[in-house]
Amino acid sequence: MSGSPSARTTVLALLLAARAVSATAQEPAPPVIPGPKPKVQPDDKRRTLRSYGHNLAYNFRDVLAPRNFKPLLITAAATAPSLLLDDEGKQYFRDHPHENWGKLGANAGGTLAMAGLTIGVFSAGRISKGDRFRSMSYDLSQAILVTQAYTQGLKLAVGRERPDGSNNKSFPSGHSSNAFTAATVMALHYPKTAIPVFGVATYIAASRMAANKHHFSDIVAGAGLGWSIGRVVVRRNDRPPDPTKPAKPAEPPPSHVTWHAAPWRGPAGDGSGFALVVAF
Repeated sequence: MSGSPSARTTVLALLLAARAVSATAQEPAPPVIPGPKPKVQPDDKRRTLRSYGHNLAYNFRDVLAPRNFKPLLITAAATAPSLLLDDEGKQYFRDHPHENWGKLGANAGGTLAMAGLTIGVFSAGRISKGDRFRSMSYDLSQAILVTQAYTQGLKLAVGRERPDGSNNKSFPSGHSSNAFTAATVMALHYPKTAIPVFGVATYIAASRMAANKHHFSDIVAGAGLGWSIGRVVVRRNDRPPDPTKPAKPAEPPPSHVTWHAAPWRGPAGDGSGFALVVAF
């Protein structure tokens, strides 16, 4: 490198000095391109039409989950001694016939009546603005479906003959399980209605003995089954929503550093050399 001492000194200083600030001003870094917006997990509040099948499947499974063993054991413990009263109950209604009671209970707790009640209440709940009623109607529809599945499965598995000998689907009572399922769901959502709804459920269950369609142990088993399933459905559907996953922060763009060398003659223009320009 040739030139005056001042020029050489200046060029050497430029080679050692950091020209980042001035170079960045001359050649700005490329703009940051924002990444795609993170997807937000929807909060389904549990009781939605979209999650209906998912909730229903889990409610079917949870009937036999360990946390529901206690209600099922209570039902079994109440059913076992009630077998001893089957003959007495049958004899009582034989000596004291209640035909009207039997017919009324058969209609009130029958499949058509319960299906109509469930569909009507569920439909009303979908357009209702009240959260409690919407939740109750949703749980009621699921609880009735689960109850019917387990009730019919037990009827086929046990094959107990009805008192009137009409078929082998006596145990457990479907009217009783339906009535106590509905009563349990309503009472859990509206605690002040517990006495009247369980009173109606008991009336419907006992009417099956008056109609000579069930033994006493049939209605006890059906009532316990309906009660335990109603509790399962409300408890599971009422759990808090899944926490929304936090948005993943966008990764910063990679650092961009450029450098190049250029001829430079010094501040006075009478020297010779080069300058190294670094931009970051």
